[in-house]
Amino acid sequence: MKLKFLILLFFTVAQFSYSQLITSFPEFATENDSITIFFDATQGNKGLMGYTGDVYAHTGVITNFSTSSSDWKHVVSNWGENTADTKLIRDSLDHYHFVIGYPRQYYNRNPELSLSEEILKLAFVFRSATASNNGSYFEGKDVGNTDIFYTLFTAGTYSLVLNSPTVSNQFGDPLRSPLFANSGDTINVIINAAALGTQSKDITLFVNGTQKTQTTASSLNYELIINADFSNGSNNITIIGTDTTTLSDTLSFNVFLNSTVTEQALPTGNELGINYNNSTVTLALFAPYKSFVYVLGDFNDWKVDQNYFMKKQTVTADSVIWWFTFNVTSGQEYSFQYLVDGNLRIADPFTEKVLDPWNDQYIPTSIYPSNLIQYPTGKTDQIVSVLQTDQTPYNWQVTNFVKPDKKKLTVYELLIRDFVATHSYKTLTDTLNYLKNLGINAIELMPVMEFEGNSSWGYNTSFHMALDKYYGTKNDLKDFIDAAHANGIAVFLDIVLNHAYGQNPLARLYWDSANIDLLETTHGLMPLHQIKIFHLVMILITKVLKLNIM
Repeated sequence: MKLKFLILLFFTVAQFSYSQLITSFPEFATENDSITIFFDATQGNKGLMGYTGDVYAHTGVITNFSTSSSDWKHVVSNWGENTADTKLIRDSLDHYHFVIGYPRQYYNRNPELSLSEEILKLAFVFRSATASNNGSYFEGKDVGNTDIFYTLFTAGTYSLVLNSPTVSNQFGDPLRSPLFANSGDTINVIINAAALGTQSKDITLFVNGTQKTQTTASSLNYELIINADFSNGSNNITIIGTDTTTLSDTLSFNVFLNSTVTEQALPTGNELGINYNNSTVTLALFAPYKSFVYVLGDFNDWKVDQNYFMKKQTVTADSVIWWFTFNVTSGQEYSFQYLVDGNLRIADPFTEKVLDPWNDQYIPTSIYPSNLIQYPTGKTDQIVSVLQTDQTPYNWQVTNFVKPDKKKLTVYELLIRDFVATHSYKTLTDTLNYLKNLGINAIELMPVMEFEGNSSWGYNTSFHMALDKYYGTKNDLKDFIDAAHANGIAVFLDIVLNHAYGQNPLARLYWDSANIDLLETTHGLMPLHQIKIFHLVMILITKVLKLNIM
């Protein structure tokens, strides 16, 4: 009978887990328990939703020896490595379970777990067994495309666990990742009290400081109706739990109600991207089929703010521009993103400078100066744009360059990364005499626009208007072009406007994880839903011609 009970309980927990990204058996697991994790691919970033192939876990732990809350330790296998002990078991389409057993045994890899090392969290990224045609995997991650962390409990503690709704606290402040809702919506709030070695006394829920409900049970299930108690903008939900001794715990999240979107034409003289007018900036994003957009950035501490709610110009259903005008300090650099439909963070597609949280750190300061504005770590994720009003114009030394006859060109094509060991415009400038002595009158640079990673041929474009910092600054490039012109040499840029890879905002706006193979072509073009691609390409061509760096 005991065996049957355990089997029944096992599948009961598995069924319960389907409403969350991951849950565990036992429900409140400690590092001393034998643990099974349940994964619901319809939750989180939904990157594996509908996927029918084998799924594997890339997994490690966060311990008291970790240097940050995301510093993985004791990773079980290398990325892309399929092993028997990291394979998930499929229970049904989109639902899996993953048997870990005792964490101290499972994660006791090289270097081994020391006796003084306490496992605080289990860390996961679930992925497809094989990569797609462009080399990337289908990935099951948390909301915001972040790693999944499961917090372990400690005996003799009292903690509240928010099972519903799904909210993200990864950016520190609830206003950086609020839960968006509309008037009349119902939010099912489910709270469990994890009382290990003690007993729960009561759980109380407050809306904007007013008590709405209280229970003496060890769990709370409450239908929170978005009514007159809620106002446009930020609304704070707080849950306080206490045990029968002196222990207590508090959870809070933010419910955000949008104002009505203002329908208004983009002011004359502005175009898509970042528009400067002294200390005033107008941002314009081409994004049809979206419901609302906020601007997040250094200027509002990366918090959702009604004062940065974008207006909308609708030409047709598939031609919609979101725009917003605001003031900044003249000459100061700011990083920013668009928050689209409350869940997608993208940089401006036409930005001329980006901050990359993954790759910038590996660029030597000899190539790109150390005064690069810092990435807003802990406040957002993904690549961010940079804006700066009143930038000092470049002082061209050669203003009367005569282009060589296009019928008499002798072109030297080169990849900066391979041509000079320093992979820099500065060193390339110093080699102009060598190139001139070859008898050439034109240099074609393989793509220098922002590409995925640091080392590339450049055809995997992520930002068409931003120079990749791996080769140097934009003025370093202009110095090279100026020096080439002084030597009678024209400069051509190899550009690929039809390549929009995974980090590209235009691709991310309409990426369809469930149909990725249908969206790919051999050259990496990603169809952008029903958007007029020709229209976007012509915008890119126009903007590139306006760079005037040739």
